[in-house]
Amino acid sequence: MAFELKMNRRGFLKVAGIAGAASLGYLSLDQPVIKALAQGTYAASEEKWVATGCVGCVGWCPLQVRVANGRAVKIRGNQNSVWTRGKVCPRAHLNLQMLYDPDRIKTPLKRTNPNKGRDQDPGWEAITWEEALSTITLKLRELRDKGTPERFVSLRGRYDSASADLLYSRFTKAYGTPNSVSHSAICAESTKAGRWMSMGDYDYSGYDWYNANYIISFGAPLLEAHRPVTGNIVAFGEVRRGGKARANFVMVDPRYSVTASKADEWIPVNPGTDAAFALGMAHVILTEGLWDRSFVGDFNENSPVKGFETGKAISEDYTTEAGEKEETFKEASTYGLIKWWNVYLKDFTPEIAAQKTTVPAETIKRLAREFAKAKPSIAASGRGSDAWPGSGSFNSYAVMSLNALSGSIEKVVNHRPSVKYSEEAVKLEQDEVAEEGTKKQKIDESKTKKFPFASVVTNNVADNILRDYPYPVEVILAWWSNFAHSTPGSKRWEDVFKKVPFVVHHTTHISDTSIYADILLPAKTYIEKWGYGHPAGTAGLSRGTTLFQPAVAPLYDCKSELELGLELGKRLGEYYPSINKSFEGIGGNYGDTAEGYVRARTEEQWNAFPGGWDEFRQKGATNHSYKPKTEFSTPSKKFEFYSSTLKATFEKLNMTDEDLDKIQIKARGDVVYVPHFENPIFIGDKGTYPLSLITYKPMLNQEGRSHNSQWAQEIYLPLYDTGWTNLAEINPETAEKFGIKDGDTIYVESEVGKIRARAKVFHGIHPEVVSMAYGQGHFSYGKFAKNRGANPNAITGVMYDHITGMAAFFNTRVKIEKA
Repeated sequence: MAFELKMNRRGFLKVAGIAGAASLGYLSLDQPVIKALAQGTYAASEEKWVATGCVGCVGWCPLQVRVANGRAVKIRGNQNSVWTRGKVCPRAHLNLQMLYDPDRIKTPLKRTNPNKGRDQDPGWEAITWEEALSTITLKLRELRDKGTPERFVSLRGRYDSASADLLYSRFTKAYGTPNSVSHSAICAESTKAGRWMSMGDYDYSGYDWYNANYIISFGAPLLEAHRPVTGNIVAFGEVRRGGKARANFVMVDPRYSVTASKADEWIPVNPGTDAAFALGMAHVILTEGLWDRSFVGDFNENSPVKGFETGKAISEDYTTEAGEKEETFKEASTYGLIKWWNVYLKDFTPEIAAQKTTVPAETIKRLAREFAKAKPSIAASGRGSDAWPGSGSFNSYAVMSLNALSGSIEKVVNHRPSVKYSEEAVKLEQDEVAEEGTKKQKIDESKTKKFPFASVVTNNVADNILRDYPYPVEVILAWWSNFAHSTPGSKRWEDVFKKVPFVVHHTTHISDTSIYADILLPAKTYIEKWGYGHPAGTAGLSRGTTLFQPAVAPLYDCKSELELGLELGKRLGEYYPSINKSFEGIGGNYGDTAEGYVRARTEEQWNAFPGGWDEFRQKGATNHSYKPKTEFSTPSKKFEFYSSTLKATFEKLNMTDEDLDKIQIKARGDVVYVPHFENPIFIGDKGTYPLSLITYKPMLNQEGRSHNSQWAQEIYLPLYDTGWTNLAEINPETAEKFGIKDGDTIYVESEVGKIRARAKVFHGIHPEVVSMAYGQGHFSYGKFAKNRGANPNAITGVMYDHITGMAAFFNTRVKIEKA
């Protein structure tokens, strides 16, 4: 099936050739912020390139910013970075418009209208940082002095490692609250699950695309929104047209995405059936003897059993003629293969997979053979396959198992070079109040029977605050987050921010969350601040540290999240000795400033440079190579097809069958601990709501933060040559059934709510799906973001992958009709 991309040369040049926002017509070169973007308009008497970083995703890519006469005018990749090959993705360029956006918050603001709501004018009044910080400090002291520090909640959004270490972790622990809540569980927590279940460490996997011969992506938008985006894009170009053999690429997804448009083959599976597809492939790999013997192992040469046969169980051992017990199958670097086969995989044939996925069994067989024979191969899962209720973790586990069967683990999968920072200069101290507070149950219920291995359950916080469970919340500090927009069932968060007596929002724009705040604190943009970070996931055999440093002087009276944490620690330290001890001297020999803290924490990195700190500032990045592991972090020290890690977690919590029902796991017995298929779960009766809502992140979406950028808006949906809105994307067959034409305004309705959108009729959408890009539909953010398109999160139901706490984004049935 051929698909035409409608962005022509003229349209492309209109976007790619933008020298500044002035070229978009609706802005004037007379505006100061536009002058800074208009390259070439003014002669540069002083010009330099400053190394810093991007926080557009957790790739934390190194950048270089061209600064002319004190103004940032251009961004490019940092040539000193091996792991990004000196490149950046399109998101990085948005840093210029974020920096010079006239809609930024320019000074602290105080709410004067006590009534809160979308239709309420907050009555913002400009105040000083002294007044803002004094007010916040007083509120935090009141909680602590009455022995209830746990009633303070920190809501983290986008971050770098420095702010995560200090404001998210150290500050909240020193203060005494267990409630540091990150946005991670509305991002990709369940994608980590397959690695955790099989290899024992809970983190993102790295993929060496450069050396792969075959790549199959299950719902991972590698070239749009899958970490690290820059690394993936750069590697993809080389893999597909470089000096080595061209790698084959297959995309499995109900939606024909930008990534799918670059694939050799697009497989539109039924929504939520990725695991079935992967398990069907695994069955073929074993029954046809295509597994990698060096990694997985093989049948004992004297065993009476020599292969895997559909439907036939295999004894784990046999008796020799001498009467001794021997293993039937000698596993090399894996554990539990025969148990997996016996309890589940022997009966899960490609034909069963075909019934679940609607992909022909012959296609599944062919792809399994290609994948196994083309070694080294990579199977990657992402948000599209893993952000499902009940089954998300198992989907990730099933896909990861393909990498083990093909022998790709520690060859082209799991590459994660370690990046170490120097120890913090002073130890964390806790007084009795802090110790007791941090022992209290966390408000998100992580690490309980409800969410057995979750490190955070972002979206559950809203429901628990609304019901005062396990205690009331009195103060919220939200920073670089916008949960009133970015979460499933987002309206609940508006109710939260109405309910909590005192809300502070530290951000760059007056967002959907901000309008409910009592105090707004203006944040520095990525290229105005100090920090450090290293990429989550890798796209090759190297990784490193990115140094964030101010490329230009702060444009407004703003502070970074790192500076905010240091300031709050200092102020509270005047009243509580333990907090003072936790923050005084935190910058070591370099001063208790943001720069001093970053310099102290990265000392282990920059000591490797002959020129030390100054050379690190000039280069802006370090590089580390990966050495393959010889053992894993599982109890068996092997890759586990039978997850001892998951079993130990459930046993520690005394999980019963009733408990499994509550967290939407239908498997029982040993099947729970092997890669298996759980049927997708939906909110809404299929008779009333016949279509599945599938949302996705476009390239230029940064959790909704980038939508006041005209550049991002102009090319928001490049597949359709459409900007400034999102669309309700449906198949022609679906459109005809419901009497809808391309361009019609329609309602998309679920049990949760109803939104309006413009229909896009497109062959690249599964007939049982409505697909919508996430990020538009702001009711506040700035003049270029407000009231454009619709927010599909507003009609998405609230469910979870309970093992990891990941919010389910693909769980809602909808109906459509003309508006």
